Amino acid sequence: MLAASVGLDPAAVGNVRLRVGEGLVGHVAESRQPGAYENAREHPAYRYFPETGEERFHSLMAAPLMVSGTAARSALCIGVLVVQTVARRSFADADLDLLNTCAQVIAPVVMNSQLLALVSGGEELRSRILAELGAASGAAVGEPGRAEGTVQILGNATSRGIAIGPVYFLEDSVDWDSTDYEARPDRAEEWRDLEAALEEARRELHDLRDDVRDRFGPDFGAVFNAHIQILEDKGLVTKLRASVSEGGNALHAVRDVCGEYARMFAALDDPFFRERGSDVEDVAQRVASKLLGERNHNIRLSEGTVVVAENLLPAHFALLETEKIAAIVSERGGPTSHGAIFARALEIPAVTGAKGIVKSARAGEEAIVDGESGSVYLSPDDRLRSEYQRAQHKALVAVEHLDALADRPAETRDGRRVRLSANVGLVSDLRLVEKHGAEGVGLFRTELLALVHRGFPSEEEQLQLYDGVAEAMSPRSVTIRTLDLGGDKAIPQLELEREENPQLGWRSIRLSLSHVASFRSQLRAILRSSHRGNMRLLIPMISSVHEIREVRALVAEVREELARQGHRFDPSLPLGIMIEVPAAAVIADVLARECDFFSIGTNDLTQYTLAVDRGNERVSHLYTPLHPAVLSLIDRTVRAANRARIPVSLCGEIASNPLAVPILVGMGLGELSGVASAVPVVKEIVRALDSGVAREDARRALEVATVEEVNEISARRLRDCGLLEHPDIGEWLTRAIERSQRRANLLGDRGLSR
Repeated sequence: MLAASVGLDPAAVGNVRLRVGEGLVGHVAESRQPGAYENAREHPAYRYFPETGEERFHSLMAAPLMVSGTAARSALCIGVLVVQTVARRSFADADLDLLNTCAQVIAPVVMNSQLLALVSGGEELRSRILAELGAASGAAVGEPGRAEGTVQILGNATSRGIAIGPVYFLEDSVDWDSTDYEARPDRAEEWRDLEAALEEARRELHDLRDDVRDRFGPDFGAVFNAHIQILEDKGLVTKLRASVSEGGNALHAVRDVCGEYARMFAALDDPFFRERGSDVEDVAQRVASKLLGERNHNIRLSEGTVVVAENLLPAHFALLETEKIAAIVSERGGPTSHGAIFARALEIPAVTGAKGIVKSARAGEEAIVDGESGSVYLSPDDRLRSEYQRAQHKALVAVEHLDALADRPAETRDGRRVRLSANVGLVSDLRLVEKHGAEGVGLFRTELLALVHRGFPSEEEQLQLYDGVAEAMSPRSVTIRTLDLGGDKAIPQLELEREENPQLGWRSIRLSLSHVASFRSQLRAILRSSHRGNMRLLIPMISSVHEIREVRALVAEVREELARQGHRFDPSLPLGIMIEVPAAAVIADVLARECDFFSIGTNDLTQYTLAVDRGNERVSHLYTPLHPAVLSLIDRTVRAANRARIPVSLCGEIASNPLAVPILVGMGLGELSGVASAVPVVKEIVRALDSGVAREDARRALEVATVEEVNEISARRLRDCGLLEHPDIGEWLTRAIERSQRRANLLGDRGLSR
């Protein structure tokens, strides 16, 4: 870009642009060597810009503005110094040397002025300057080594969906290293200032909690209870006071003491506890802002923004205009982080754990976020952008069309009804149940409330949540699962010791039965909210008759207790168990005599049956719910339930898998419960099936030997039903079939290679 000129038309400044390698000036920038041209117009690299008024000039001499570079590049060319003459002139070597010397002197001055503008300017100015410096140097300033063109970064697929938009960096409100802060000479006064900041932060958090509760529901507001508790922690306050007394600087006290807490969390092995360090960081930022006299104002975003952050904190959801966020990408965070929970509840596509995104991304550059694959593409090329725009548009149109038909029943062509429910974990999820036409809640995960609270919630807190869900869904049913904690979901009160195989250890119902007081509290809350008659109680990870009998005895005690106290409840509240351990499927006939219904949890059933940890990338390719062994256990469970004449449903990822639906319907399952957004697609598949033909498909699937063969049976059924030509879901189903076939082929190839 023409940055300044004496001699050319002033109107051209800021408007005329050259790429590196374009024109004589671009040629000098690319070669990084000074050049002199007696008859500039006759040079093959010359390019004419009429808006500059340069036609009167004949000769040109130019020298690159070079500054010290990095290990990846010895020097950077940030611009070109140019001299033109009206009269034709043959430049001597001394002339070129003098201009080059001037360029060497001017280059750092230009660079420093740009850097000062970076520091003092706003986000838009910073983005523009970085782009200009990057364009001038042929590489992004401050990002040595980043390849030009499309850059792909992989992370955790956290919340489904596709988004395309400009990158917006969510920065910390306080930069600990560069913030100007002058402590008071009197350390007692300095402590009083910090004490006032702590109190103001507490008041603000209380207001924030109420605001978030109104916007998103009580379970969201409860997140800030943990932050309030941190500020009220006597140990933390004592350490802050001691630090001020010793060092005399309140800001440093907040930085050092809270930093120590955060480092302690970061050093823990458990990912859940490591992520809790973000709560401390959030509190530290808030207190520091109050100390500096700053306020946490709402962050203004443009429509369709891709928010990129080191770590997405709970407070951001109160400060950000969430309706304008197209997607969220964070460097840190995982499936139990608050950012992940909030993003899923708000149906915002998200990728977490995207290592290197903060350093690689540039403010304002276009990004594609694929929340289903966990891929983020920076500066996508035209082909990739078009591909994702097309997929995004078709997905939106399909959802709109299918949601408009939400009232249609999920009924096969020959009249067999299949109940389609949704798995949810927050009150705010219930709007998705309504939006996508689910017939009820097939699985309500109660552990999210415990994770948000960092401990076992009180009976009254649980009652408020469960009662709200039952009321909102009435008369539709709600199947509420007791706490499924342990494994990869832990809370401080559990005091879990490190286990070699946590998924096979002290978790779920085993853990609940060892914390009887907390378990009784949850059972009381569930029973008290059951008085409308639309609730079912579900117990996870049952593996023996002894466990279910122990639970039934405890439920009976709680019923008697509530009756004595005069509380209302459903005396015939159905009690069911999850079949998610192979042992439970094998003894399903026995367990069916001990409960009122079955719910098959295919996520864990697949993991335990195939001995595959989905989080282990070395074996994750072996995780496939359509494995004949898994299907055999599902079929065995359904037959046992039918013999005992109790209802049987299935919940898990497989319930949203289009290739699984024909087989599951053919096995005789009466209810499928999965992701709410998948309900319309599953409904279209059910409505295209004939139950008799589906039974035959299921029989054949149980007889074959490989996943590839199961996939082919289902794929053929989807084709024969005409679903691959469906105007809304045909293309998506075709891609799903192709992905499944590739995965199955990969599984077969790896098996043969061994």
